[in-house]
Amino acid sequence: MTTSTTTPRTIAVLGATGNQGSGVVRALLQKSPHHPASFTVRAVTRDPSSPQAERLRAIYPEEEVSGRLQLVPGDVYDVTSLERAFDGVWGVFAVTNNRLPGQMIETEEDLEHELVAGRNIVAAAKVSGVRHFVISSLPNLADASKGQFQKVFHFDHKFQIEQLAKSELTAVTALRPGLFYTNVQWVQYCRRNENGIVRFCPPVPGNKTADWTDPSYDIGIYAAEVFSLGPEKTASKVYPVVSSKMRFADLPAIFSTVRYQSAIFDPISLDDWGATVARTVGKGYEEDIRQMMEWIAVAPDEKICYGTMTPQEDCSGADLGVRASTFEEWLRRSGWQGP
Repeated sequence: MTTSTTTPRTIAVLGATGNQGSGVVRALLQKSPHHPASFTVRAVTRDPSSPQAERLRAIYPEEEVSGRLQLVPGDVYDVTSLERAFDGVWGVFAVTNNRLPGQMIETEEDLEHELVAGRNIVAAAKVSGVRHFVISSLPNLADASKGQFQKVFHFDHKFQIEQLAKSELTAVTALRPGLFYTNVQWVQYCRRNENGIVRFCPPVPGNKTADWTDPSYDIGIYAAEVFSLGPEKTASKVYPVVSSKMRFADLPAIFSTVRYQSAIFDPISLDDWGATVARTVGKGYEEDIRQMMEWIAVAPDEKICYGTMTPQEDCSGADLGVRASTFEEWLRRSGWQGP
């Protein structure tokens, strides 16, 4: 049953100008202002005058004029700024980034910045009396692999933040997305060979399956439904935001069908993969991303969400009435033409 209210409830959305946050802003604003579960969106961004923030304003000029969209400053490394941003809000959509803005990850210790951000977000939400905290999280791969892969920090740190939130706040709902379709745009996922043929090249066997997510769309529609239902229905639940499982070798065939371009599955080695990521993100991230792909290559196919949940544990369809996008849907929505 949808939570009823006579006035719109304000949701603070972190990362509002990024992939996940912008999708949450969109999905919340698509709820009619006359709907019993309508929302006012407080878009939190480091710099409300940045080009990204201006682009967000340009998409929703009427909502900003009406007050349904407010852009406010907030920095996840400054807890006081978050307390101001969360003041008076009913709900928070929280997301943390394993990347450091404008910086390379030089050491594994650098990745701990995400834990700092998470602690600040939870602390500010607690001080502000947030009623419903919805977090974009990930499973603990150290536990899932029975200790074999202990350096997938960008997963395990998000899981730690989720657990902290559940211990400190009154109502927490976790969304756990699959692999991002947007990752296929990265050079380590997709390249062209000397003949111009698109190569899908993650370092996993072609017959291995995984579940995927459109981060700028799917997480938003899940979060909007979670907020609409409210904590009475969704508190303490974990919803995997994942598509039906797909073989890695199916990526080029689907791409070719949609884009009418030749494409092949041609995986690179783990060494090549790690080195490419290190050049792009930083040396401190190399072992993290290597171990992530090693786990994906051996994760149990009968389970979902990186091999950590049984399909029967996924109650998102029954509770929320939504599903994540297919690769074909993402290709058509994004307009991506290849590398």
